[in-house]
Amino acid sequence: MYQMKPGHWIKAAVLLAGIVLLFLEGCLGDRRRSSLMDIPSEHFTFSCSVENLHGLLPEVRAALDRVALEYLQATGERIRVTSARRSLRHCAELMAAFDQQQLEGMYCRNGYPDYIRELVAARKDKGAALSTEEVYQILCRRQSGYISWHLVGGAVDLDRRVTNPELLQKLLRENNFAVFDEQEFSVPCFHATYRGLPKTIIRE
Repeated sequence: MYQMKPGHWIKAAVLLAGIVLLFLEGCLGDRRRSSLMDIPSEHFTFSCSVENLHGLLPEVRAALDRVALEYLQATGERIRVTSARRSLRHCAELMAAFDQQQLEGMYCRNGYPDYIRELVAARKDKGAALSTEEVYQILCRRQSGYISWHLVGGAVDLDRRVTNPELLQKLLRENNFAVFDEQEFSVPCFHATYRGLPKTIIRE
């Protein structure tokens, strides 16, 4: 029966310890990388889900980070993201709570799409607000209209209740965002859409 010499036992123990340390370092490194990826940004706060922030297109996220950093450096204040990427059902949930004026004001800036026409007609026929499911079904069967850049991760909503809203709008426009102030429709946010993205119709 083979017996290891004392020196061999030491070498084996050192080798085993090295393997264990490499394994632990790899695990901790992966955990650190994962935790860093879970942090949306140190430049802004948010009230939407982390998953929705991670759903933004890379160019949109990069532009948002620039705006947030520039605004933070100028004012010492962090902007707050209230909405990022949305699902079609989330859009339906929001739209179910809007009245006709809000629907037409926010979704008819470039024409009167068929889904708004059907939503307005359905509300009148029912004599009351529609449920999320009713709105969702109308949005799914629409003939045209991308509805919102939020659906493809191409838009964000920012809380407009900041100390310098004019500067925030200016920075957004300088970083390739088109800005729409939804305050007039009782929604205290700036809707910022990244310019130049292809229109994509999300149906479900």
